[in-house]
Amino acid sequence: AGSYPTVSAHTGDWSLDPGSHSLAWSISRMSSEDDTRSGSIIFNVGGDDASAFFPVQISFIGQGSLAGIAVASISKVGGEPVTEYSVDAVVTAEEYNV
Repeated sequence: AGSYPTVSAHTGDWSLDPGSHSLAWSISRMSSEDDTRSGSIIFNVGGDDASAFFPVQISFIGQGSLAGIAVASISKVGGEPVTEYSVDAVVTAEEYNV
């Protein structure tokens, strides 16, 4: 049988979603220029079957560019009509521990 986690320490905000049996943790701002360059959450989950806890799914979502660079517009050579475009920015974590 499962149980809900007990959060004992955290940076940022967290919430439980009983519908998806998930713990969501978020940090609204991260910067290498001040004390927001890292964060942590510590929680305990009761039970006697550690394998029921795994696999753990972790995802990182960033909004905007860390470098402050964005595509303002595009144009085609020769004045042809511009087609729709999208920009994909990729951010990777240097390290995370589970």
